[in-house]
Amino acid sequence: MKKLFIFFLLIISASTCFAQNLPKFEQYKFNKTSDYKLADSAVLQTANFLLSTPIDQNIPIRIKAGQFVMRWMEGTPDYTFSLEQNAIKYLSGNVDLMLLYMTSMAKYALETKNNDVKVITINGVKTLLTYVNNPVSDVKKDKNLKKLSDANDKGNLENFLNL
Repeated sequence: MKKLFIFFLLIISASTCFAQNLPKFEQYKFNKTSDYKLADSAVLQTANFLLSTPIDQNIPIRIKAGQFVMRWMEGTPDYTFSLEQNAIKYLSGNVDLMLLYMTSMAKYALETKNNDVKVITINGVKTLLTYVNNPVSDVKKDKNLKKLSDANDKGNLENFLNL
């Protein structure tokens, strides 16, 4: 009984630990243009969290984190994001991978301060593939992800995506 109690305590403390590393999403109200700039560092922190934890862990926290990033992406006046069909089709309709693709674009844009849609798209895919190819991510690669990854490994990603 003691071992079971300790096990549950460890699980609760581990999920709490992740939550403490994230901003309080409810603090950020995106009502005016300046609100988005104030959230930039919180979005980057959230993107780093999402891209450093396994895809199948902390699901409720990941959902809130993803919603926060997407709200920011929809309204930020500083960056433009495009969901290119040629990139999306290789994600096989996987909602989690779509979220991570969008998060990867936000991360790249914020880290480089680049607002070129094509550059953000390509580097968003590259960032996503870095995550997908990391065994810690627990992403199961299907044939589409393998094709995308192979194109990236060969330095042919831009041509492969017809961008």
